[in-house]
Amino acid sequence: MDFSKLFEPAKLPKLTFKNRLVMAPMTTVSGELDGSFSAQEIKYLSQRAEDGIGTIMTPACYSHKSGQAFERQVGCADDSMLDSLSRTADAINKHGAVSFLQIHHGGNAAKEIYTGQKPLAPSACKNRTGNSELPQAMTEDQIWQTIESFAKAAGRAKQTGFTGVELHGANTYLLQQFFSPFTNKRNDLWGGDVVLPGRNRLENRSRFAREIIKAIRAEVGENYPIAYRISPEESDPFGYSTKDAIDLLKIIVPYGIDIIHVSSWDYHANLRNDIPNGTNPTYMIKSALPYMPIIGVGGIEKPHQALEVLEQGIEFVALGKILMLEKDWVKKVMSGDIDSIQTKINSEQERQQLAIPDRMKEYSKKFFLIK
Repeated sequence: MDFSKLFEPAKLPKLTFKNRLVMAPMTTVSGELDGSFSAQEIKYLSQRAEDGIGTIMTPACYSHKSGQAFERQVGCADDSMLDSLSRTADAINKHGAVSFLQIHHGGNAAKEIYTGQKPLAPSACKNRTGNSELPQAMTEDQIWQTIESFAKAAGRAKQTGFTGVELHGANTYLLQQFFSPFTNKRNDLWGGDVVLPGRNRLENRSRFAREIIKAIRAEVGENYPIAYRISPEESDPFGYSTKDAIDLLKIIVPYGIDIIHVSSWDYHANLRNDIPNGTNPTYMIKSALPYMPIIGVGGIEKPHQALEVLEQGIEFVALGKILMLEKDWVKKVMSGDIDSIQTKINSEQERQQLAIPDRMKEYSKKFFLIK
């Protein structure tokens, strides 16, 4: 099979990519206690860039301390983190990869043990599984402070050499919480479903994302790339459909989004029954916004699976767990040595050779990465 399409360059108005492959952002719980990137994590990201992946997305980086959701999560919340960010960007960029800093706020997924305060969210509503802490509904001032924190974080990314930023609007975190009717019970101009004359039905629930994008554009200028990661749907009851996600994207893209990253656990799966047979949420989004570059992701490990995504007209394909397990994925595909692609870590020595940080050892067992 000819996999050359995976390695074709892509040129966007603001950015050129050496190939169509993206390393998906993956939580590694491997930052330092102060939120800086650890030396081990930097080595891990750099090693994947050295293999030849065209774009590296960092793990979710909290833009404000109130948004920290994971143990040892990396941060970009203040200027004390500039050195850490510079070292990380340099380690990726030196291998010719595009570097995106993913900026994030956990919302109701944040934990008081890490933040020192009660979680903040659109409404005093736990997550869908009910296992989050009960957050407090954000005040108007807190909303604007959080918006500013996203903008300042993006400014730090630009200052320290990252090629661009990705807004984490997926996986039930704060940006998605404002959009979702399940977690946004507000009845003000930041939520609610009341349709006023002359107003789009999603105008209120899209406002948080719009204001963040506007603030980032004011901070970094018009030529700095911004990606937006979105979960294309939420389970019923009270979730949103892929059609709703498309409506949201049509509203926010004109404010300055350059790339859409459709976050799916399984590229071919859907949660709801409003997806036409033979399609999937990523393809639906591409069809509705044909002018937008799209990153597809979700359970893709083999090169033929990655190729299938591109053959559907999706511009980029992201690889996740497989890149933890195989540091030479690109080299092996390009050389035709596909059968030797590693899908299990068999020993502690192999883990160290893969530069997977020490703190990932137990975490990776949880996801069956180590036998």
